[in-house]
Amino acid sequence: MNLQRLDPDDDAAVTAAMALGEAARAADTPYNPPSHRRSFVGHLRYGWDGEPSTVWLLHHPDRSGEVIGRLSLGTSERDNLHLTDLGITVHPEHRRQGIGRALFEEGLARVRASGRRLIVTGTVEAPGPCAFAKAMGFTRASIEVQRRQDLTAVDHAHVGQLLEQARKASTDYSLLRFVDAVPEEHVEQIAAMTAAINDAPTDDLDVEDEVFTAERIRAFEHAFRESGSTLYRLVARRESDGELAGHTIVGASPEQPDFAYQLDTAVLGAHRGHRLGLLLKAEMMAWIAQAEPAVRWIDTWNAESNAHMISINEALGYQIVSRHFGWQRDV
Repeated sequence: MNLQRLDPDDDAAVTAAMALGEAARAADTPYNPPSHRRSFVGHLRYGWDGEPSTVWLLHHPDRSGEVIGRLSLGTSERDNLHLTDLGITVHPEHRRQGIGRALFEEGLARVRASGRRLIVTGTVEAPGPCAFAKAMGFTRASIEVQRRQDLTAVDHAHVGQLLEQARKASTDYSLLRFVDAVPEEHVEQIAAMTAAINDAPTDDLDVEDEVFTAERIRAFEHAFRESGSTLYRLVARRESDGELAGHTIVGASPEQPDFAYQLDTAVLGAHRGHRLGLLLKAEMMAWIAQAEPAVRWIDTWNAESNAHMISINEALGYQIVSRHFGWQRDV
């Protein structure tokens, strides 16, 4: 295929790629807000935490500058060296013409050439995307649920009661607030604490534990800063010995002022049983309301099998927006 590598410094190509993404969003996930340019370009340059995907664009054969398809391949050199994350987007007006299959075959060839043995991808729960994944030889391996909290509709009196219960169960813990970068004296402990996310269910996905280091924490902070987002990190610390026990992170951007995103919540195993997850998330609600008063909605994602975190989210008023499937296939 005649694909063009997407250069984040190519303004025209970025504009065309964003137009494709917006057409797909409006057709497939209209309940999500449009992406904004700084975030889009930042993600192209830095990814989630310093390992960006490689993206190629497929242009319309007759209309110069119009993009009708996109292929992305994401890999890590930190962990999970056996897999590649593959993404395909086809413009709604050009679907069911073999473009998606051709993009997949191109991606498959590139993965084979790289020596990796597994491809993973994700789709929203809908007949078309699921049928395509199956046709390309994928097997469904996980289910993730997107939930949304409407801060104008939450029962704040009920949340206040839950917060008081959590405080009583965690009297040996205090909370630290970090905006954007965490202080240097805490970064090693933050990395160790972030690794607690490996305890979250991954269902049948053939994935290994992720590796977190201080360098990866700094890369994560840098990626979000360059994408125009402010990171709010709330950390629980045990007062008896100063050990960091758990955290929750929310990202917010002035270019999308009414939305914020729950990025991570994790508690180390040795500190569970003190209702720290509930404490962190309920206290974060109050902090975001103060620091980002324009925010109305906060989105979060959890494995459908993660009953513990889901129970906390539902107690705090999160409602299901959509379900997403994780797929995998051997190369």
